[in-house]
Amino acid sequence: MDDIIIGVVTISIGTLINFILTKLYKHYTGTSKTFFWKDKYLDLLKQKSLDDFEEIKKRTRIIVIDDENSFPVSIFENEGYSINKWDSVKDYQKLESGFYDIIVLDIKGVAEHISEDDGIGVLVDLKEKNPSQIIISFSQHSYDLNKVKFFQLADDNITKPSDYLKIKRTIDNLISTKFKPDRYVDALENLLKLNNISQKDIKKVNDEISKAITKKEKPNLSKTLSSINNKSDFLKQVISLSDTILKFFQ
Repeated sequence: MDDIIIGVVTISIGTLINFILTKLYKHYTGTSKTFFWKDKYLDLLKQKSLDDFEEIKKRTRIIVIDDENSFPVSIFENEGYSINKWDSVKDYQKLESGFYDIIVLDIKGVAEHISEDDGIGVLVDLKEKNPSQIIISFSQHSYDLNKVKFFQLADDNITKPSDYLKIKRTIDNLISTKFKPDRYVDALENLLKLNNISQKDIKKVNDEISKAITKKEKPNLSKTLSSINNKSDFLKQVISLSDTILKFFQ
């Protein structure tokens, strides 16, 4: 009987010590471990991601910003794309946060109220703030040649007028080649580093998103980054990138 009691006590103490050590490890490293000291959650890029193009297409948020009706929005809607249209830039914070996965941007007549360079000013600013943002420039055949270098910032270019099939090929190609989880995981890590987030807290963010994927829930990034003060725009970008990443896994 004494041997049984000693065994139970020994196991209980060992379990308690192991529990405390895993909590201390998480506190100091930001990485969770199981009871058997294996990583609790997989690295984001080791998670199995969605690979069905039709489903990814439905999840890709597209915004067309064009002061004319030259873009066949209704046809794209009928074909199952998630697409909206603005005649001019209406909600710049939404664009900055990365809410839209693909921005089709007219370079004239859509942003004179916020930039003297019109759509090109928007293109340059968005790419500087978020290089992972996918932007298609949408323009007439002729444009000022001294602005050519700015067009090179775009992920692709569509010339007005273009028919549905030509535009579809461009958008589908970008979804297939650039709308990928690794692009946004890298963008999230770069954003965190640029804002001087410690490696420990970066691991916590990745762990929180990975946990959300495993449990099929939303990550609580506001809590994870609760130590960040007066950076609401930064937090919006983090949450937006996280939401984009989740599209590939949930």
